[in-house]
Amino acid sequence: MKKWYTIYALLLVLPLRLVAQSDEDALRYSTLDFGGTARSWGSANAYGAVGGDFSTLSMNPAGLGIYRSSELFFGMGLAFINNRSEMYDNYQDRDRDNFHVSGAGMVLTNMYKGRENSTNNWVSTNFGFGYNRLANYNSEINYSGFNNANSLLDDYVSQLNANGGTNPSNVYNSAPFGAGLAWETYMLNPYPSDTTQYSSVIQDGNVQQSKYIQTSGGYDEMVLSFAGNYGNKLYIGATMGMPIVNYNYSSIYSEADVNNVHDDFNSFDLVNNTDAHGFGINGKFGFIYRISNYVRIGGAVHTPTYIDMHERYYSSMNSQLDMTGSYYYESPYGEYLYGLTTPWRLFGSAAVTIQKYGFLSFDYEFVDYGEAHYNFNRIGSGSDINYENNLNNTINGKYTGAHNFRFGAEASIDIFRLRGGYAIQATPFNSGVATGNADYAKNTFTAGFGIKERSYFVDFAYVNSSSTEYDQEYYSDVNGGNSGATIDKRFSNFLMSFGFRF
Repeated sequence: MKKWYTIYALLLVLPLRLVAQSDEDALRYSTLDFGGTARSWGSANAYGAVGGDFSTLSMNPAGLGIYRSSELFFGMGLAFINNRSEMYDNYQDRDRDNFHVSGAGMVLTNMYKGRENSTNNWVSTNFGFGYNRLANYNSEINYSGFNNANSLLDDYVSQLNANGGTNPSNVYNSAPFGAGLAWETYMLNPYPSDTTQYSSVIQDGNVQQSKYIQTSGGYDEMVLSFAGNYGNKLYIGATMGMPIVNYNYSSIYSEADVNNVHDDFNSFDLVNNTDAHGFGINGKFGFIYRISNYVRIGGAVHTPTYIDMHERYYSSMNSQLDMTGSYYYESPYGEYLYGLTTPWRLFGSAAVTIQKYGFLSFDYEFVDYGEAHYNFNRIGSGSDINYENNLNNTINGKYTGAHNFRFGAEASIDIFRLRGGYAIQATPFNSGVATGNADYAKNTFTAGFGIKERSYFVDFAYVNSSSTEYDQEYYSDVNGGNSGATIDKRFSNFLMSFGFRF
């Protein structure tokens, strides 16, 4: 782990406009769930070879070719997010709920007269448009613990003292979102013998550290899709995906001298806010082949997604010092435009379908998270080639290819449908990179129920996901202290979708 934090520390001292981008951002926008409808979620989104559901427009667009009638659908969900954090054996829970629109769209089917049962001609061509929600960023996290080894201020001191030190007149300009704020709130002091080297008001840790994080937003993909049915055996399709990314991050990080061991320090709070918005484009191409009346196979490929991002970020710090009182300082508003390319994706699928009784399905997905990369000059902002190369090298070295699996089932009983499923998203990390058991692998169990009539349908689903992640405000070589927290994430989602066929 240490070498990745060293790279991260180097990135922090680079120019102002680049402070907000990180390898974690690239991972976030590369990690997706291909749902949208409650029907699909009820079977763990294992619909790559099943088709006939609007969610497949974002996964395997050949599924659009399965439709034999037009459709209008709308979906919504209520998510409950629980995060249980642990720092120095101190456990805390934080809950949040979120109502969201999971998807909406329309399918228009053009059946060719007289070819409905053809085995050697085009049977239909279908067009679909709408959107699916592929990621939900709503969350709250809170953790705290007593660190007897070091402080965030040690990280700032290391930055300022590196490479021959920093002139006092340039401290704020060199790090206006971090060390510069600590300087302006009188928590960093130059040595009298060498004013380019610094110390802090906190020595050897012995502070209570706490952090509160709130995030919101989502990854919603607009889709325009076209598919065809040839001979009721081969279905092919293509989608132009246009993701809309909204991500809002707010955090308050605090340290306090709860044992009154420091001469001129009581506490400080560091506030960070980031608002990120983006619009992108990708292509998806797929097929489904009906081997027999009961067995289907499918495959799909997604091109990289090219996202133009716009970020605004802001920080502030206030300090409480025992001798001189309180101080407050704000950073400027940072703003940056940049490009992000997320990886290719490959899918393989199989399904056993029995028309009157239901189906069993399996999906496989491969995505190499290490192939994500930034372009800081794509949309007009000046490029810092060294920063861009270092960050892309970090992504390539830290993340790897992941093999993801989804299993689904549906039972048909007259007009009723019962569904269940299981999915696993493998760890995105290379071996030895993840901290402890915080490997970000995600396990998902799903169940669902539906009613399907000739002209309408109503579906319900319950989704329960779990993963373990890690958050660390800083890394310091001082006394080898670990300032981070392990976070067990539990995500429960109740979904409903309904639609009309015509």
